[in-house]
Amino acid sequence: MICRLTGKVVSIDADTVVLDAGSLSYEVMISGATAADLARLAGSEVSLFTVQYFEGNPAGAHLVPRLIGFLSPADREFFALLTKVKGISNRRALRAMGLPVHQLAAAIERGDVRLLTTLPEIGKKTAAQIVSELQGRVQRFLEPSAAPVPVAEMTDAQRVALEILVQWGDRRADAQRWIAAAVQADPSLAEPDAIVRAAYRARELRIAGSE
Repeated sequence: MICRLTGKVVSIDADTVVLDAGSLSYEVMISGATAADLARLAGSEVSLFTVQYFEGNPAGAHLVPRLIGFLSPADREFFALLTKVKGISNRRALRAMGLPVHQLAAAIERGDVRLLTTLPEIGKKTAAQIVSELQGRVQRFLEPSAAPVPVAEMTDAQRVALEILVQWGDRRADAQRWIAAAVQADPSLAEPDAIVRAAYRARELRIAGSE
C-alpha cells in the first residue's frame, strides 16, 4: 500500500499530477483544489498523502492500479469520509472536491445543500445525502490546511529556516509544509530561529491531531 509519495512536480493538469521520485515517475489523481495548490509548486519537491486502489470489475482480469493524492493527511481523511456516503465513489468524491476541504466541511455543517449542488456530479439528492450522513462529523476539518510555500515565494528568513530543517534531517517538502503552517498561524514571524521553533510546534500539533 502506497500511503505517501514524495517527488518533484514535473507536469500537472486539471485532475492528475506526475511526480518524479528517484528513478520512477508516478501519475497521481488529484482534486481541483489540490491542482490549484500544486500549480504554484511546479518543479518543486512535494509530499502527497495517497490512497491506492484498483479500478475495474473485480471479477475481470483487467484491474488498473490508481493513486489519489492530497497535500495534507486531513484532506485525505475527509476524502475517505466522503466516500462512505452512499453513492459516492472514489472518482466522484475526487471530482466533488473542487473547493478546499474547510469550505466543504463548513457547507456540510451548516446544511448548505445549494452550495454542494454546484460541485461536479453532485445533484440535489446527493447533496442532501451528504449533509444527512456527514453533518456533525466534519468539525475537525473546518480549519484550513496549510499548503507548502514555493521556495521562490519565501522570505529570506523562511529560506534560511527551511535549510536548517533540511540540514537537521527533515524532508524538504515536509519542512515547507511546517513553515507554511507556522507562518499561517503567526504571520509576524521574521527570524529564522523563531520560524524553526514554530515549524516544529506546527509539526507536533499535526502529529497529535492525527492520532
